[in-house]
Amino acid sequence: RIRSVLSPNFTSGRLKEMLPIMKQHRDVLIKNLQTKANANEPVQLKEFFGAYSLDVIGSTSFSVDIDSLNHPNEPFVMHMKKALKFSFFNPLLIVAVIFPWIIPVLEKMDFTLFPHDTVNFFANAVKSIKEKKKKGDSNERVDFLQMMMDSQLSDKNLVSNGVDHTYKALTDDEIVAQSVLFIIAGYETTSTALTYLAYNLALHPDEQQKLQQEIDDTFPDKASLTYDGLMQMEYLDM
Repeated sequence: RIRSVLSPNFTSGRLKEMLPIMKQHRDVLIKNLQTKANANEPVQLKEFFGAYSLDVIGSTSFSVDIDSLNHPNEPFVMHMKKALKFSFFNPLLIVAVIFPWIIPVLEKMDFTLFPHDTVNFFANAVKSIKEKKKKGDSNERVDFLQMMMDSQLSDKNLVSNGVDHTYKALTDDEIVAQSVLFIIAGYETTSTALTYLAYNLALHPDEQQKLQQEIDDTFPDKASLTYDGLMQMEYLDM
């Protein structure tokens, strides 16, 4: 049911609408790297790409703008990092997978896979953001949190194999759970992929030059990045 409700939010059109958020944090990433370069200091790219990943996920999942590299003590940053300490070898998770019937019992006993303070923080954050949006106190932005909130306005009617299905809207708890899942699934994979890409480009300057040429051809005179332009870059997609 949750997949059916969320799937329409991952279309190319939806992702295109979120490109400005990614570009905003890209500028922060470049600024932080430029500061190190100007000081002729070595950098741990994984640290910088990790901060970039966390910033983008935080913005798209919880509608917050943070610079996690320079503000590591921000509550959102601290709680997102707590969520990232999640382990698939957690005994509680193993028990729940082997004996799924015990999950309702664990819930009644108030067991959780994540720290209670982190779960409560994100739950309160979603509630607070929802209230601000209802009052019109926050700027409208296109992100996953807004899309999930929109799904609460009414039950979803989706057609599959010619059959009309009606799905219940997401609850607040399900929105919090999906937002935390975005952090867990997106942080490590994105930061590692970007670090590995940079490492290989540094090892192969000829390939780096080919990629640079494609970028210059697609966005001449340092033109602004566009979603359609990115989709046309065949060498980048190889």
